[in-house]
Amino acid sequence: MTEGRSVPKRHLGLADATAIYAGIILGSGIFVAPAAIAGAAPSTPAAFLLWIGGAIVAACGASCYAECAARVPSNGGFFVFDTKAYGPAVAFVSGWTAIFITYPASIAAIALVFAGYLADATGITGFEKPFAAAALAGAGLLTVAGLRTGPRAQLVLTTTKIGALALLAVAALTAGGHHAPAAEHAAVAKTPWLTALLILLWTYDGWSDVTLVAGEVKNPGKNIGRAVLLGTSALAITYGLTQVAVMTALPPDRAASSARPVAEAVEALWGSAAGRGVAALVVVSTFGSILGTVFTVSRLGFAMSESGAFLRWFATLHPRWGTPARATIALTAAAVFYVLVTDFTNILALFTFAVWIFYGLTAVGLLILRHRKVGEPVAWRAPFGWLPSAVVLTVGAGMTIQLVAADWVHAAYGAALLAAAFPVYYLVIARSAARPR
Repeated sequence: MTEGRSVPKRHLGLADATAIYAGIILGSGIFVAPAAIAGAAPSTPAAFLLWIGGAIVAACGASCYAECAARVPSNGGFFVFDTKAYGPAVAFVSGWTAIFITYPASIAAIALVFAGYLADATGITGFEKPFAAAALAGAGLLTVAGLRTGPRAQLVLTTTKIGALALLAVAALTAGGHHAPAAEHAAVAKTPWLTALLILLWTYDGWSDVTLVAGEVKNPGKNIGRAVLLGTSALAITYGLTQVAVMTALPPDRAASSARPVAEAVEALWGSAAGRGVAALVVVSTFGSILGTVFTVSRLGFAMSESGAFLRWFATLHPRWGTPARATIALTAAAVFYVLVTDFTNILALFTFAVWIFYGLTAVGLLILRHRKVGEPVAWRAPFGWLPSAVVLTVGAGMTIQLVAADWVHAAYGAALLAAAFPVYYLVIARSAARPR
């Protein structure tokens, strides 16, 4: 592969950015989360409001990232924001943690969910790991094949997912159902509120990733902010109506205890054969999430390589397609490695708490960039001033404290590994940068 131009084209419009944002978030979570929410909420309206509350948290976090991207409109997302706000050492730690552990492992996890539901939909079992590896390879190929190929596929997949869930909600509401009163739902409530909150926020997770491709969005100063607000609104309505559909179609005890609440709701409306259709929908949904994540995270590797925090060999674009092919292949290969050699459950546990630490860093980083007037005048600002940062910090502190209290051993290991990245930076990256060229 010959070396190509190093500056990506701005080819993503508002619809593309919105589809990428919503498509990454809308993965497998919504197909299992309604049971936990039904078990915690005293009524159907209360359950719907919980999803709206989660959307507000996601919108606050996404708005912080969107304004940072408006101020620093280049690929790399939090890596370039942290570089501007805190300097290269902190950016190095956050970037390397993401590119070597959290993103490859999480993409691999989604791929295994994809493979499990593909086996359910097709009846072909025993090939889950090859299915997962094939999904990752397919997402990598679509990402490499051209600047428009991946985004077009993402737009189709996101529209399909949201449309199918909206159809379920309309069918449940028009067919009539149990419509259990609040007291009946309260009697079967079994999910602790904190557990329900963790699951709900996990279903909205991924709201930071669209800023990784800020350097490829047309008019990023305005379009990224608009995309996150439009995408969050669409997801809030979709998630809330899906919750209502589940609690309408199923008796309260089943809605609160089912391991597959959306599938059971579909079966209650259209018969047992329709449940396989839900498996197919999860296949579409998870592949869309894989594709969006591979597309965006490959740009993180590219940005890190350009800055010298990763091998410079990856800081090139394909001469024909204009995509960061080498970075995409490396990310895909790392995710396939996780799929093939380990279940990576412990790896994810080590770094789950770190996600909210880095969200908090960006929330504070936004205030630092504002204070320094980086990128002024800025075309788009997060609404309500400092409030979005305060919401992210408050929720992040609560989540981190709870996760550490629940599993302090894994949290300590994770903190040690994060801390170990600092001496790596000073011994390798900083020393290399200081050498005469």
